[in-house]
Amino acid sequence: MNNLKKLKLTWLCQGNFLLEGDGIRIVVDPYLSDALADRGMPRMQPVPVSFEDLKPDVVIFTHDHLDHFDEESVRPIAKMYPNCVFVGPSSTYEHFKKMGYDPKRFVIMDVGDAYARGGVLVKAVKAHHSDPKSIGLVISISGRTVYISGDTLFEDDLAEGVKKACGKNPLDIVAICINGKLGNMKWDEAVKVVEELAPGMAAIPMHYGLFAKNTEDPEPFVNALRGKSINAHTMVPGKAELY
Repeated sequence: MNNLKKLKLTWLCQGNFLLEGDGIRIVVDPYLSDALADRGMPRMQPVPVSFEDLKPDVVIFTHDHLDHFDEESVRPIAKMYPNCVFVGPSSTYEHFKKMGYDPKRFVIMDVGDAYARGGVLVKAVKAHHSDPKSIGLVISISGRTVYISGDTLFEDDLAEGVKKACGKNPLDIVAICINGKLGNMKWDEAVKVVEELAPGMAAIPMHYGLFAKNTEDPEPFVNALRGKSINAHTMVPGKAELY
C-alpha cells in the first residue's frame, strides 16, 4: 500500500493502466500475457510489469473482450492476491463466474454505478462498443480526476456523460483510445472529445502500439491537441508519471 499525496499513473500498454494514490493500487484492463498471439495478434511490446510487482488492491474491467478481460492475467492475479477486489460491468462479472471464481470477490459496476474505496471514487460512464455493457471510467483519486475511455466509438453524448460524472470536480487527465479500428474512434474523433472535455493536466492516447493489426500513429493526435493548447503526450509503457 502506498501513501502518495500525488497520483502515480503508469500505462501498461493497450487500455491497461495502474493508478496509485490514496493508499490504493488500481489496475484497469490488465492484459499482461500474449494470449492473442494464436489469433494472429502477437504482442509488439514486452509485458511492462510482472505479476509480482503489480500488487493490485482493485482490478477494474471496462468490458468483456480478450485484450481487456484476459483470463491469462486474471488467473495469476486472483491466485496471488486473494484480497484483490474485481470490479466491472455485468458482462465481465458473468465471465468471472464462468472461470469458477467466487462472485463475492466481484463488484458489478454498470453505466451509472459507482465504486468507492477509501478516498477513491470510480464512476462508470457510457462507452459505445460491441460489448453492450462496455463502460468508461471516471476515477477520483489523490485529488485528481481521471477519465479512461475504455473501448468506444465516437458519439455526441460521450463527453457530456463524462462531464456529468465529474460533477464539480475539474477533469485533470484524459486517457482515450485512438486506433480507429474494431469498434474504437479514430484519432481525430478522439481530439474532438478531448477538446470538449478540456483536461487541465494531460491528454494521453492509448490503445495503440501493441498489435500490428490494430494500431495507430499517436503523433497526429498529440500535435493536434498541442495546437489547441492542451497538454497532450504519449506515455512510455511501464514508466510512471506523477500528477
